Amino acid sequence: MNRLRGMLVWFTCISLSVGATIVVASADDGMSDGSLRSKKWEVLLAPQYTLAKNLGFDGGTTAKINDTWGFGLQVGYNFNEHWNLGGLFSWSNPGYQAVVQPAAGNPSLLRPISGSIETTTFALAATYNVLAGPLTPYIDTNIGGTYVNTDIAAGPPVAGCFWDPWYGYICGVSQPTKSDTLLSFGVGGGVRWDINSVVLVRGGIRQQYVDLPNTGIPGFTTIKLDVGFKF
Repeated sequence: MNRLRGMLVWFTCISLSVGATIVVASADDGMSDGSLRSKKWEVLLAPQYTLAKNLGFDGGTTAKINDTWGFGLQVGYNFNEHWNLGGLFSWSNPGYQAVVQPAAGNPSLLRPISGSIETTTFALAATYNVLAGPLTPYIDTNIGGTYVNTDIAAGPPVAGCFWDPWYGYICGVSQPTKSDTLLSFGVGGGVRWDINSVVLVRGGIRQQYVDLPNTGIPGFTTIKLDVGFKF
């Protein structure tokens, strides 16, 4: 949790710094080019909140993924006032509680476990702004991959020494954990306001689907606020 708070603080500070720099540099620009979005690149920085999700797995095991804060980054190009195509990155680290069902023939009792799941998504994103004016509804969709690290042991602890790029020569014991990169896709929408030719804000909601093994393709609901800068 301390790591997450620290990353969010840094993310917020960087967002504010970048925004202040661009606004000051472009203070006299106004609407001089006559275009709100067309033929412009934009960067969107987004604190986001993902709602809790209950999952059921093959064999009877269940899990609750807690609600959590995360952040996102989106960089795209506006082909005109309506269409934008770009790349999407998002990260979150929710906690979870699971009840593990023993397999048939196993006399063990139900076993509760808990931990955290780190998720990182990279995707291609397309956005359609319904209106050409500064205040418009929008819809967006994306497809890509989500890296999931479950914090569940995937093997016995491994002892040894290695060279870390930051800390140098280190010896110790590490625990491999279950992780995978999975297909994901999403759809969402909301409202966009282009404050001027440089700054914009968006508020919206997205349903992101991840092809998780043994449980189908569950959807996770994320509420987000984008602060954007055009250039």
